[in-house]
Amino acid sequence: MYHYTEEIQADKTRIRIDVHSEQPVTQLLEETNFLNYRLAGVEVFQEAGKPNPDMVWDQTKTQKKIRYGNNVVTLEGEWFEGEIQKVIVSLMSKHMLAEDLYLFHASAVHYRGKSIMFMGGEGNSGKTMSQIEACKRGGQIISTETIVTDPQGKVVMGSKNVFLRVRAKGTERIDKPNQDEGVVKFFNKAPEFEHYNEQTGIDIVVLPDIDGNYSTLVGEMSDQEKQYQSFHCLCDYYGMHLLLAPGFPMPLFDTEELRVKRAAFINKFATERPYFFIRGKDPQVIIDELDRLLG
Repeated sequence: MYHYTEEIQADKTRIRIDVHSEQPVTQLLEETNFLNYRLAGVEVFQEAGKPNPDMVWDQTKTQKKIRYGNNVVTLEGEWFEGEIQKVIVSLMSKHMLAEDLYLFHASAVHYRGKSIMFMGGEGNSGKTMSQIEACKRGGQIISTETIVTDPQGKVVMGSKNVFLRVRAKGTERIDKPNQDEGVVKFFNKAPEFEHYNEQTGIDIVVLPDIDGNYSTLVGEMSDQEKQYQSFHCLCDYYGMHLLLAPGFPMPLFDTEELRVKRAAFINKFATERPYFFIRGKDPQVIIDELDRLLG
């Protein structure tokens, strides 16, 4: 039997994965596009820096299984790369929260002197296209899919790829439209993206809703709405709604303690900045209304 160890790090958080196999293993994942997209950037180390594993994958077993106990994920049998990536995202999110790092399913731009988050809340319909339109008008990218903040709401990390162009087996989604088609539908072509590399916090949160069936609607959100949508946003990473594979739900990594910790952070974060809901038929309307709000 062969033994292989790999560690994956996002900012200061690191998890160890041990693989037991009948044939030599030289790497856990063929590519890390999905991890970089969902965790705002990762590094891979083919060494053991932590004394104990956070995940153990026994490939010598024939029956496919997954379980979580004593803070260790145990997998047996054959698992596709995309399925492994999704487990890593949720497990890493738990460890990052334990180290006071908060992951928002959101894009962000520095636009007209403000750092603006386009948050994917319960609906998640418009954050990418709104970001592209803001960039067409001179905005700079802070993050595209995932924003990681510290307890004060300062941006620690942000994903940089506007689109996820490669999905490993196990992460396929026929219901997700080709994002290039969205660009063609709303824009002649995507702009040249510039990145904002200065340290920043989030000044304004926008919950965009691109929907051509309804009239434009703009309004400042109440405290309850702000926190409700933010809780949806942060819970996205724990995968509690995910089916990893037929018959295999995502293990439950969340705990009452971590849920209370997220809620306390959201209470502070949402109180300290305005949130606006903007519904429009296209991203141009969303940013037109944002421009009016900015004055």
